[in-house]
Amino acid sequence: MKADTNTLQEVFQGDRRFVIPVYQRPYVWDRERQWEPLWTDVESTAMRLAETRQESDRAGKPASKADEKAAPHFLGAIVVEPYPTGTLDIKTRLVVDGQQRLITLQLLLMGTLDALRTAGITKLQLAQLRKLSRNDQEIWSGDDVHKVWPRQAESERYRRAVAEEPPPQHDSVFAEARDFFFGQAISFLEDERVPEDPYADGDSVQRRASLLVATLLALVKLVMIDLEDVDDAQVIFEALNARNTPLSATDLIKNLLFMRVQAQGHDPQKLYDDVWARFDNADDWWRESIGAGHARRARQDWLMGDWLIAQLGRVINVGRLYGEFRRWLPDSGTTAFDALYELDLYADAYERLHGRKEGATANERLSFQRISRLNVTVATPVLLWLLTRPEEDLPPGERELAFQAVESFVIRRMAIKAQTRAYGQAFAEVLRAAQAPGAHPGLAIVEALRQGPYGYPWPTDEQLVEQFRSSPYYGYGGIAQYRLRLLLGEVDAQLQRDDYHKGEPVEAIRYERLQVEHVLPRSWQEHWPVEASDEGQKIVLETERPHHVHRIGNLTLVSNRLNPALSNEPWNEKRRELKKHSHLRLNARLCQETTWDEQTIRARGEWLAEVVSRIWPGPNSNNWD
Repeated sequence: MKADTNTLQEVFQGDRRFVIPVYQRPYVWDRERQWEPLWTDVESTAMRLAETRQESDRAGKPASKADEKAAPHFLGAIVVEPYPTGTLDIKTRLVVDGQQRLITLQLLLMGTLDALRTAGITKLQLAQLRKLSRNDQEIWSGDDVHKVWPRQAESERYRRAVAEEPPPQHDSVFAEARDFFFGQAISFLEDERVPEDPYADGDSVQRRASLLVATLLALVKLVMIDLEDVDDAQVIFEALNARNTPLSATDLIKNLLFMRVQAQGHDPQKLYDDVWARFDNADDWWRESIGAGHARRARQDWLMGDWLIAQLGRVINVGRLYGEFRRWLPDSGTTAFDALYELDLYADAYERLHGRKEGATANERLSFQRISRLNVTVATPVLLWLLTRPEEDLPPGERELAFQAVESFVIRRMAIKAQTRAYGQAFAEVLRAAQAPGAHPGLAIVEALRQGPYGYPWPTDEQLVEQFRSSPYYGYGGIAQYRLRLLLGEVDAQLQRDDYHKGEPVEAIRYERLQVEHVLPRSWQEHWPVEASDEGQKIVLETERPHHVHRIGNLTLVSNRLNPALSNEPWNEKRRELKKHSHLRLNARLCQETTWDEQTIRARGEWLAEVVSRIWPGPNSNNWD
């Protein structure tokens, strides 16, 4: 490679174009984090130039001596590589790294030109800066007149932003940047506190303009790395990208794949339009961060991780997603071209899971939604892999069965409060079983879950009954309230479906908005004292009661309309209010009880386990046969 420190005049001199490849990420620099610091650096450099020129002028020395002492501002590095063009075509370089800088510098130059014209500055200084943003218009036409050209997706907005007449500020981020630099430059020219160039002619504004133009031409510098054929552009790109706005793992993967396909002779623009444009869409759905805490990442990064897990059949370190991908690509023998189209299949599957595309059944989307509500993201690679299988390999009914088996496995283990720490390894094992040669994918997943992947068994009906009858589900030793709402809400929904078959209407209920309510109140000592025939029995019952309060048989769902003060009322009063305010079948069933005590709580827990077993059949169910 050739690495040289260049002034802006040297970078942009002569007729040349710097073209941003289609696969680069969008322009992301903004006012607060990049434009303002850049202008501050330019202005500070101009002030230093003023000081050295004034000192030289007082000493009777020429301006050239002063400029040798002026400290420049280094803006960092850009990496470019040759782009093959015809003999009579304009000299073109592809920008491997530095597109944010180059575009911003062009907008800075355009904003400064606007300010110089507004201030009535001489044609010489205007011409000097214009040559940094325009190629010779007597030779070149159309987009070739522009020194820097963005990704195709941004070209129309950029073209308007660098036209001779500036567009409205709100037209685009490019127009906003140009307007910002115009405001800063005109303020610099008109501010009487800004020193003047003693070597320049004209009034104060002309003299300040001389400082600003000299700074931009000669004191703002870049290290330009010009790659040769033997250089690995991706390695250099990665090494330089610890600066400024960090790249996501997806951005790095995209650059690697598109650099490879371009080197292999494929048309990167067509590939981008076919398989990648969705990730840079204006709605930002793919770039939206989801998840919580350390697991919060953009959707596209989740997709990349899930896709790679499906390829590898093992757990990966998502914090080192790009490194894992870079190792997998050559080891697998997959070409970059094939990897892009395989990834496109998984992106389609991901959108089908989220209802953005047709292709997943209502039951499959429901299974995914329930699994997602439990934050069991490690099951997603299995579901995506299933959705990418051709119908001749995986019939629709078998695929839906596999979805429901994964959902049942996850929900039942949550319901008995089972361990989840090694779910990643468990689902990787399930995935490998489905991908085994000759396997029926859906049935293989059911069987792998029945075998207890990674030592994690699929809970039986008997285990559910035992847990629901005797284990706490609220507070210490219980489960999170959103999980309780999922279980109790789905029980109510099942009861509605049962009644629907009897001709009764189904209501749409937002269960996630309801509150978990104790039937036997937590402050039972004061409001629901134990009734016993003798003191000994009373002591036994008072010892048992605290263990029953937080059991699932004592819990239900209510809305805010149930007066909180009634929570501690006797059962007959509480039952009356539940009948009046609650439309849940769950509570209609609850209100059939004439008394409420420990025996009733245990019995209701067993009944809830029976309904949950119908919603999510266990490993021994006939559903999987």
